[in-house]
Amino acid sequence: MKCYGITDRGILRKTNQDSYVIAYNEVGDVFAMVCDGIGGGNGGDVASHLAIRHFSEAFSMNQGFEHFEEVQYWVRKEITKCNRRIYETGKLTEALKGMGTTLSGVLICKCGRFIINIGDSRVYGYSQDGSFKQLTTDHTLVQDMIMHGELSVDEAENYPKKNVLTNALGVWSTVKCDIEMHNEPLLGFLICSDGLHGYVEEDVIAKIVLDEESAPCLRVRKLLQVALEAGGYDNVTAILIDLEGDSRYEQ
Repeated sequence: MKCYGITDRGILRKTNQDSYVIAYNEVGDVFAMVCDGIGGGNGGDVASHLAIRHFSEAFSMNQGFEHFEEVQYWVRKEITKCNRRIYETGKLTEALKGMGTTLSGVLICKCGRFIINIGDSRVYGYSQDGSFKQLTTDHTLVQDMIMHGELSVDEAENYPKKNVLTNALGVWSTVKCDIEMHNEPLLGFLICSDGLHGYVEEDVIAKIVLDEESAPCLRVRKLLQVALEAGGYDNVTAILIDLEGDSRYEQ
């Protein structure tokens, strides 16, 4: 298994409020995640870094998991701790008030592959048959409207409040977290912020990710390149997890 990550502030933004980590615990399990900060001033930057630092430290001390319930318990416990930490930090400083971050990640251990999601960063899965599909559900106003039949997918593309989040880490005293197991046969995962999926067509992203002639590290760099070529309007972050050749995680 190979994991590669990249982040860039883009062309128009003055700072990079995205953060990412590829963390390993004491038994070699992997937890890769992307956080896209939100908040005025440097609030988003602070929030995403707090989240990444929290999970880097917590996961590095983890001694492994035996079953799904244990993974779920650990993730929800650490999400609650991290949410409280960001929320309380925001309350202490006026300039950071209301700050928060998305969090999308993949945790891979001997009992399975788990997708974790808060907000509108995304996890995609790709397979040998050429399929490329979104595995997370965006926590946005637009997605809620689509799910309730108030808006079509085509209408959502140009909806004025497209980026309004309904859930984020650290903004409120409580947070919702999606945790799903994905043990179907996959070649790998893409985790990315909306600086990529919000400006580059999905079929373009899929073509790059599925290009097995290119090394995973080159594919990640190509994803950044096309996001910048699309205007570089936002911070861009992507992690590619190539599962091929790692017998520990073959399903």
